[in-house]
Amino acid sequence: MVVLLGFGPLALGGTHAEFFAVMAGLGVPALLLWLVRLWVGREPALLWPPMAWAVAAFLLYAVLRYHTATVEYTARGELLRVALYAVVFFVVLNNLNRHASANWVVGTMLAVAAFTAMYGVYQVLTKSSLVWNYVRWEGYAGRGSATYICPNHLAGWLELALPLGLAYLLAGRLGHLARILVGYAVLVIVAGLAATESRGAWAATSFALLGFFAVLLRQRGQRIPALLLMLLLAGSAVWFVVQARDSSDRVQKLVDMDNAADARVHIWPAAVKIWQANFWWGAGPAHFDHLFRIHRGPQLQARPERAHNDYLNTLADWGVVGAALVAIALVLLFWGVCRVWRHVQREGDDLRSRQSNRMAFVLGATTGLVALLLHGLTDFNFHIPANALAAVALMSLLTAHWRFATADHRVPLGFAGCGAVTVLALVAAVWLGQQATLRGIERDLLMQSDDVRGTRASQLALLRQAHALEPMNPQTCFSLGEVLRTEAWERQPGFQETAEEAMAWFERAWQLNPYDGYARLRYGMCLDLLGERRLATRYFLRALELDPNGAFTLTHVGWHYCQLEDWETARGYLQRSAVMGGVDHTMTSIFLQLAMDRIAEKQQR
Repeated sequence: MVVLLGFGPLALGGTHAEFFAVMAGLGVPALLLWLVRLWVGREPALLWPPMAWAVAAFLLYAVLRYHTATVEYTARGELLRVALYAVVFFVVLNNLNRHASANWVVGTMLAVAAFTAMYGVYQVLTKSSLVWNYVRWEGYAGRGSATYICPNHLAGWLELALPLGLAYLLAGRLGHLARILVGYAVLVIVAGLAATESRGAWAATSFALLGFFAVLLRQRGQRIPALLLMLLLAGSAVWFVVQARDSSDRVQKLVDMDNAADARVHIWPAAVKIWQANFWWGAGPAHFDHLFRIHRGPQLQARPERAHNDYLNTLADWGVVGAALVAIALVLLFWGVCRVWRHVQREGDDLRSRQSNRMAFVLGATTGLVALLLHGLTDFNFHIPANALAAVALMSLLTAHWRFATADHRVPLGFAGCGAVTVLALVAAVWLGQQATLRGIERDLLMQSDDVRGTRASQLALLRQAHALEPMNPQTCFSLGEVLRTEAWERQPGFQETAEEAMAWFERAWQLNPYDGYARLRYGMCLDLLGERRLATRYFLRALELDPNGAFTLTHVGWHYCQLEDWETARGYLQRSAVMGGVDHTMTSIFLQLAMDRIAEKQQR
């Protein structure tokens, strides 16, 4: 589990399928080791506090929603993540429930956080755009993301780790060397958090730390150190904002609220509409991305993938039922923290006497989770596997502290109970390992196909291999159709057969993902190529229904009407596209000018 928690942040947050496969590959043997311990133990038992019911209920709900989801491939991928999170929760709850285990987890998180923070500061100082050997999006220039692609997700990891470091520094029972190392890690993490320029993380961490210091200021023997450290952090934050105000646009927006416009405000209304259209059960696991184009306004042409608000995203994907299960789990978690608090805290008359690692962990972990939950109002850290797994591990360790308050939640397991747990665990381990491995291999093939772009035979061969491995992936079908359409567009002998084959792949793509308007666009373009222009119109109009405010779609619909020589209609669509920002309007300008010229010629006659 320590390797799993440490690997994820260093591997782009586990967002790529091949890295997630490694994380799942670490979770599976951990699950199997638990089964071994279960069978060889003298008195096998299951730790099952109230929060475990909420986790099990959401896992069951996720399985049911997967079987009713519209886009099977996408829903299966989300279920894969939920399954790994559940595995980590129950493995940690039942095996790493002693304070020594919590110290290992905290030490791992602090070490990784310190390293990533240093890497993030290095990126800022050297103006590096590289994450390992990956090139970041140019929009993140000047910000530290370390081993993540997005700086906001590095900030999510650091805001989880920082309160843990502060808690162990002020309230933990540590040796002199360990305290020095933790203090150094805290300083580096603060610098790394500043380097991310994540305004949401700054605000969330600040509010969470206010509660953190409010608790410590009530503890005898810790008031003066806590007060001094709080003043030091607050003064450092003010100094940094003042110094960075003139050199950073993001900090300037933080100070000047009149210029604080953000693309998120154009994403959230679409998320609300998706939820309202699927009120109780949600659109489906991870389906926000598929339905976003239907509901978006004209202001945002990018593909956000997530709602940039974990709560709205949960409502859009899982509906009121799923959101209620998540809310119940969080209520039970913090209720449990309140119950165990008096059992884990110790008071002393000075900084050294009777300090408690248990209290430090409960206080630090709770504060970190509060910070991440607050940050969830403006971002989607709970959809980043590394951050979500760290949060789940902390939640599980906090839940395990229930044993200090009561012994009622330890359920003895007889032979039948051990057998039932074993069957469920083996099914989960086999499915999780197989699916994660398939996703990893598929992604490798898809990446190779991107690398050989321009060599169509090799690209087609790799895409066909990926499709054979994962026939339910609509994007692979679309990519196959697009390679063939591009080839047909050259009008070499036999291009008609190539275009028809491309159309078959596009049709397969929208059968697997009925919300895909681009597959209809390309299908219509193939019909235009084959001279079936009147027939093509309905496919372009269907694409427009699925993406009514998309500049790309509007431009291609206008292009189609240029093929029909319906210049007035073409001009209308092209003009709508031309006023939308954030996209390349080269094609729009060419055909809009053509339409204008033809209309002018007609009027002159």
